[in-house]
Amino acid sequence: MSFLIVSIVIFATCSFSTSIDPSTVYAVYTVSYNTTRSTIVHINIQFMSHKKTEFNLTGRQAFIMPRSVPSGYNLEFYDFYIDNLTAVNLNGNFIPVKKESISGPRWSVECLPNETLSTISYSIDLIKHEQGILSAGDASKIRLDRYIGILGYSVFGYLEQMDQKEHFPIMLNVRSPSNWPIHLTLSPTSRLPYGQAHGLAKNYYHLADSQIYMGPNMSFHSLSILYDKEEHAHKILPFYVVAYTEDSYNLNVSMVADLSVSAMQNILIYYGSMPFLFYTVAIEMIKPLDEQHSYGFSIEHLNSCTINVQYGSGINRNSTQETIKIFQYNLAHHIQHAWIPKRLFSKFYYPFTFELTPVIDTIWFNEGFGQYIAMDAMASVLPLNESYEYRQYFIKNRFEHYFNATPLFIKRMSLEYVSMIASSLYSADFRTGTNVFSRGALLAKEVDEFIQSKTQKRKSLRDGIIYLMQWSEVHQYITPFSMKQFPLFFLNATNVDVTPILNKWL
Repeated sequence: MSFLIVSIVIFATCSFSTSIDPSTVYAVYTVSYNTTRSTIVHINIQFMSHKKTEFNLTGRQAFIMPRSVPSGYNLEFYDFYIDNLTAVNLNGNFIPVKKESISGPRWSVECLPNETLSTISYSIDLIKHEQGILSAGDASKIRLDRYIGILGYSVFGYLEQMDQKEHFPIMLNVRSPSNWPIHLTLSPTSRLPYGQAHGLAKNYYHLADSQIYMGPNMSFHSLSILYDKEEHAHKILPFYVVAYTEDSYNLNVSMVADLSVSAMQNILIYYGSMPFLFYTVAIEMIKPLDEQHSYGFSIEHLNSCTINVQYGSGINRNSTQETIKIFQYNLAHHIQHAWIPKRLFSKFYYPFTFELTPVIDTIWFNEGFGQYIAMDAMASVLPLNESYEYRQYFIKNRFEHYFNATPLFIKRMSLEYVSMIASSLYSADFRTGTNVFSRGALLAKEVDEFIQSKTQKRKSLRDGIIYLMQWSEVHQYITPFSMKQFPLFFLNATNVDVTPILNKWL
């Protein structure tokens, strides 16, 4: 039997660096913020023309801005905030560019048949960007002289088909004022670089799902988690906590860092795997621009999570244990998403459709099972009586509470149908979101209890989830499972058929 031991080393971590072969990079994205008195960032995309290029850069091209956020279940019109879009050919001459349709996020780059596209450039006013996007979790932000937080998919456009390519290396360069520190979740370092930073993405999805944080008012913690799965087999996980708060009294960043570390510990113990080389927890507590803007929704990414804390809430040394427990659960929930659905998912999660929100009938698995797993992981490390109380708290006050609060007409819908509706309304009409995750979590609870009862507690939901995760790892985390496979995975892992429970809930 192997044991998983996770401990914390409170030292600065070694920088992670990637050796980049220029011949393998197909595009170089450069983000420039030139002066602290401006609210504008400039994006320049240089396409590399060489033999290994996987798409044709000659002739007419379609340039697209995302409108859909991976795991965000929302539609955001990021293309509305693009200004001064220009294109240049290999000879340095401008190429005509025009918006294809007012209803779509595309521009037509009118290259001639014998003309090769070299560069696309544009700018974004981050103040207008944040003002126009009412859900703070989907918006990039700027505070003059203090802070910038950029979500990749909100500012990075792409040429058609780039988003569907698995192997498409992209370089990211970020330039800031010389006295501004920069943290890239794509390629973090233990000592923040000033003025410029660089990273390498595996493909467009990896670039779009990364974030950029910079500014003198950004807090930064660099930690290490020692991950030991078997004797003499251990890894160091570089773990970073970056934070920007406009209410330092109600958000103690040191406490957040400690809670984040222990949450990651518990999730690592649950899964017994570490499918990333580094991880960032990013925290923002920002005063709302007005009553229309909603703050508090967080979002997960491949190697990070962005936690938006409601202004005036958060945690400090005077917080109750219940408040701290709820805050840490939210951290664990979003850290957990690095496994589900980022690396274990059904169809439509990957390759992702950035241009239009995909209709997904298994959000109940991502959110419901994901939240139940976070609860289980946090409870499993506690003494037996505390573990039981922890589980009962979230089952009663989160899953059952939201399930009972759902209007009857939504309850009458099948779980798969509500999931499809929530694909674009999850946070906009949170009745759909709460119903999907609460029903999914209660489904996970019944599956867990059924497996344990049939195996005299020798097996549990965790065994099925780990089996699924190992299957996904074999398939390089890019292959979706089907619902026909789903009960078979649990049967293979536990020798228990959970099909009747799935049929009951779905």
